Amino acid sequence: MKKSIVGILLIGAFAVSMPFIFNKSIDVAEPHKLDIDGNFILNEWVPSRVGEGKDWDYNLKPVQVSKRVWCFFGAMEMPTKENAGDMSNSCYIKGDTEWIAWDSGPSYVFAKQAYAQMKKIADMPVKNVIISHEHDDHWLGNNYYTEVQGAKIIGPKSINENYFGPRHIEGQDYPGLQTRMIKALYQNATRQTVLALPSKSFDETTKFTISGVKLEYVKVGYVHSEEDWYLYLPDDKVVLAADTVMNGRVTSNRDGLVVGQINALNSIKSKDWDYLVPGHGFVTDKTAADETVLYFELLKDRIIEKMDDGIIADFITKEVTLNEFRDKDLYYILSPSNVFRSYEELEMFDEDDLIDYEALKEEASEKEAEAEEKAKALEAKKVAEEKAKAEAKALEVKKVAEAKAKAEAEALEAKKVAEEKVKAEAKALEVKKEAEEEAKAETPVVNIVEEKKVEVKPTITLPTVVEPPKVISTPTVTE
Repeated sequence: MKKSIVGILLIGAFAVSMPFIFNKSIDVAEPHKLDIDGNFILNEWVPSRVGEGKDWDYNLKPVQVSKRVWCFFGAMEMPTKENAGDMSNSCYIKGDTEWIAWDSGPSYVFAKQAYAQMKKIADMPVKNVIISHEHDDHWLGNNYYTEVQGAKIIGPKSINENYFGPRHIEGQDYPGLQTRMIKALYQNATRQTVLALPSKSFDETTKFTISGVKLEYVKVGYVHSEEDWYLYLPDDKVVLAADTVMNGRVTSNRDGLVVGQINALNSIKSKDWDYLVPGHGFVTDKTAADETVLYFELLKDRIIEKMDDGIIADFITKEVTLNEFRDKDLYYILSPSNVFRSYEELEMFDEDDLIDYEALKEEASEKEAEAEEKAKALEAKKVAEEKAKAEAKALEVKKVAEAKAKAEAEALEAKKVAEEKVKAEAKALEVKKEAEEEAKAETPVVNIVEEKKVEVKPTITLPTVVEPPKVISTPTVTE
């Protein structure tokens, strides 16, 4: 009998727990067993799932939002086994030689299938993945890009601070932190999903260019999570807002701040954009942020009003209902908790906490204009100095050329003088030669005369002596 009762009780308990185990229903008898997003809380360790069979088919179809931006739009639901976590929006930006991924989605399998679709549009790799915030439906696809594409992950520091991937300690391998997706989804959706944390983070808003695309990675801080960023493409006039903006459904403010949300929306408003892609929702035109702006303005104003009326936290959800959003998805699950949590925050509200981004933009524009004027003046000064330097150099060159020309002229003149001198000397020599020739022609007469000049000596006449002829004896020849 006891065994039968125990058996009946176990069967009953199993039947009651079915919605939690399979996470298929939001109509629960014991809501304390769900987290704020309606996910069944698992406190025990869940072994890593590999499993058999085909990967989950996300049936992904990219939608072109602007000339260079395509996005995958998730369901307007909580993450469930049926949607395999595909309930947030992720995008691809087409660069000159590579795709840039914005939020990698809920799993390795999702990222793999998303890239397969984008490859049909342009066969380029993904070398950079940029992450908006730490909620796992936005970045669990990271390790597909790091392992297969060799991509760099750019993302908030809070992910590295609040999560950890697989570790090897003292010869022992340990798996990474198990997030709600890894715990709750079917094994053929989470297969191969491993936490891959950002390898590059920034402290403040940063501008950079990737593959010919100008990007501004804007830090808005504590907004929907501990650290939120959005991506602005100034040339394309596109804002990838992630969860700072949602439309068609009520936002979850479980980890965020009302003031942070309002400041983030003001920051987005200060940008010049034509298209905005929310973290959840399908509206991407100039009205994309309107619902979120109205929701948080009403949330703040009505809670403060009720506080002033003396309403305490215990009754605030009955007083502030935000009925304008009753027809939006997830209203009944998320809006009451948003109201209650916001009450706690707004008890310490100060108007100075709100940031006037338009004023900051104007101030920044003035500073930019001033800096531009200074830069222009400096450039003009440099140009003038360069011109003066060039003119001085030209003058120096001219002087050198003139000196050279003068020297050449003097040399030519000296050469002429020398030539004239040589000519004169040659002429003088010629004259001399002629004179010598003439002198030579006259010289023989003089010589003859001189030769004929005989010294006249006194003549003495001596008597002539006649000698007798000599007799010459002829010898006798004997034969």
